[in-house]
Amino acid sequence: MLRLFSISLAASLAAVILPAQTSADPPSLARRTITRLGNLFGGDLPELDRPNVFKLTFRPHFGDLHRRDYLRLETGLRWALSEHFELRSDASVFVTHGLKGAAGYGIGRVRGGARYIFADLPWRNYETSLDLQVETPVGRPPVDMTDGFAHLRPSFVVQHQLARQPRLTLYGGLGLDFIVKTSILETPGFNQPHDNSLSLTTGGVYDSGQIKWTFAATAATTALIGERSNQFLYLQPGLLWYVPRRFTFNSKSQFIMGLGARSTWGPDGTDFGLSSRLRVELTLRQFLDGIRRRSGKF
Repeated sequence: MLRLFSISLAASLAAVILPAQTSADPPSLARRTITRLGNLFGGDLPELDRPNVFKLTFRPHFGDLHRRDYLRLETGLRWALSEHFELRSDASVFVTHGLKGAAGYGIGRVRGGARYIFADLPWRNYETSLDLQVETPVGRPPVDMTDGFAHLRPSFVVQHQLARQPRLTLYGGLGLDFIVKTSILETPGFNQPHDNSLSLTTGGVYDSGQIKWTFAATAATTALIGERSNQFLYLQPGLLWYVPRRFTFNSKSQFIMGLGARSTWGPDGTDFGLSSRLRVELTLRQFLDGIRRRSGKF
């Protein structure tokens, strides 16, 4: 497994270095909307919304209707203060759906973060983002909802769009995860580091229009900054479908559907699985306009 970690490190460096050697003076990068979907998209590319845009996100986990006693809803807010700086926060809400037991309701986890983008770094027509995320469980969530740790996650990602293949974007990055045990009960995640860890991710995104094809390979280890010596490998191919507005009754909200596969190797063994996601993005202005229209009807 340590050998796989070394191979992933070399691949991460190659993903962002080799294009510089094969692309002579490529055109300027065009800002593209690559939306982040947890567990489907293995790395966050340096992409922000237009300056001064508030964006609300809602992501219900409909699979919980038959897997759990409760339904999870991820709600979030992103605010692009400028073309280079973004703030974000989100919370994981849970509520009993009534089909099984009674888990109660409340907020089980909160996150906050910031991102800054450097254009033309490390070379021209590259983009590098520095990211910091803080996450902690709160309240009394169900034991299988969180890992019971508070996380501090600094990271960076380097992105390069190929000149000869403008639809293809390659990226590579490094992340750290510093954890602190809380008093909240938890269920250990399968092949998840329960120690301070370092991870390396490399991957790509192919933009075919309303469908984005994604692939990410991540290697993580606790040997360098943790108390244990465990290695993990994750492979995540997937696709994102930006649903045309004609299928959403011409809604101004952006609906994004994701389908992905996930393969993991680690101390807990080997696991393969499929997952699907639905994400709805709504700007704060659209949300307030909808309230005004409804108020005008009464």
